[in-house]
Amino acid sequence: MMFIGSRHCPHCGAAAATAATSQLTALKCPRCKIEMSSISIGGEALRECEHCSGLWLEVAAFERICTSREEQSAVLGVVSAVPGHAVNLSTEPIQVRYIPCPQCGQLMNRMNFARCSGVIVDVCKGHGTWFDHDELREIVEFIRTGGLELSREKEKRELEFERAQLRMEQMVAAGREHTHSFGYSDEDRVAGISATGALLKFLLE
Repeated sequence: MMFIGSRHCPHCGAAAATAATSQLTALKCPRCKIEMSSISIGGEALRECEHCSGLWLEVAAFERICTSREEQSAVLGVVSAVPGHAVNLSTEPIQVRYIPCPQCGQLMNRMNFARCSGVIVDVCKGHGTWFDHDELREIVEFIRTGGLELSREKEKRELEFERAQLRMEQMVAAGREHTHSFGYSDEDRVAGISATGALLKFLLE
């Protein structure tokens, strides 16, 4: 977290970035329904709602931020310095509300970024991603601490498990006609499949 007016990040030493005005077509905030401002952070043009501090990034811009440490430093330098609005301390559960894409007007999907970040963002697959206040910063921090690599490794293990389980099921199906000739019951076969599947999952985790 950087304090307003700081010239460098106290954590990584990176120079603080500033948001510059940019020229993008006018779009309305999907939450506040007011026109968003066009700004530029690093080399990326995006839109910001001055009321709720939400950010709208088009698909290509967000992909570049995800892969460029320079862009990520610029995001942290700007977003971390923006004062937040009052935090809702109510113990009542927050009602989930799907919001429309600022470009096409269709309701966006709510997704857990990288399936394990814990940051739920609103995504229009064809146009871009909406970030409520602080969500872009949280995602950049997740990426810079190796979150994407951990997510990819987890997906790889899950895929390997699914493939191994499929091979096992194919082998069982191929040998099913021989099962009874060796004196095994259906209950024994099911128990064997379950035990083998559990072993595969243990080895791959």
